[in-house]
Amino acid sequence: MTRNRKKHTPKISTFSANLPVNQNQQATDSRTEQVEAVKEFSATTTVSNPYQALPATGLSRIITKRLPEDMDGIVQYYNHIDAIQATSFVEKCRILAHANSLFRDPETKKEFQKEQGTWKDFLNKIGMSHPQVSRFVAFWNTFGPNILEKTLEQDFSATKLAELLSWPEDPKLALLENKKYYTASGDKTIYEMTREELREVKRMLIERQEQRVIEGDATTIKPMKVQIRFDDLTDPLYVGLTEKAKAEHVSADEIIRRALSNYLNRSN
Repeated sequence: MTRNRKKHTPKISTFSANLPVNQNQQATDSRTEQVEAVKEFSATTTVSNPYQALPATGLSRIITKRLPEDMDGIVQYYNHIDAIQATSFVEKCRILAHANSLFRDPETKKEFQKEQGTWKDFLNKIGMSHPQVSRFVAFWNTFGPNILEKTLEQDFSATKLAELLSWPEDPKLALLENKKYYTASGDKTIYEMTREELREVKRMLIERQEQRVIEGDATTIKPMKVQIRFDDLTDPLYVGLTEKAKAEHVSADEIIRRALSNYLNRSN
């Protein structure tokens, strides 16, 4: 889910200089707290590059959880986390889902895009295509942060996670409960399967669902339609039927059904 970044490895100076500004508090106080947290961590570790070794959950506590509300701030935030291997995947999902909501919210998108630019402008600034961003957004909206962090711990790739977006069952339960599925090489959890095995199990589950639908349709009792033919439209029975239906604002069939029901009830 992450990629090694051999060049342009962030230093403490670049990290502190590019932290997103909190719009709801004073910029100086917010930035100072974040920089001091980073310095404190780096001073107590022997790791040469603390950002790449720090777990995603730990680094997420350092980076502010109040996401920027303007395009430049979102782009800056995205570019910053893109340079940090340890947290990039979960944070990418989160910031892109946040950006998507700002650009696409029916109540705010018109004003937001007028002030900040279009969705296409945003994609150009971060260098990603619409399908790429849509997948990150779908990951966040479908699975949420806790499951995404667990998939990182299990070394579950983004390509395999994408297969679960169209999983016939609730994929969150399968990921959280380690449910096992039958495969050609034995029962396996989602985490243990290859991408090909995931596809095969998904196909099997879909076929099983379709079979249940077919069996359900076969056992469904189809309603029987009874028709009454009147050769003479002046027949008092026909005239009375149509007038009653019109007065009750229902169909003639409904009047016949009611009359038949009353007759059968009296017979019993």
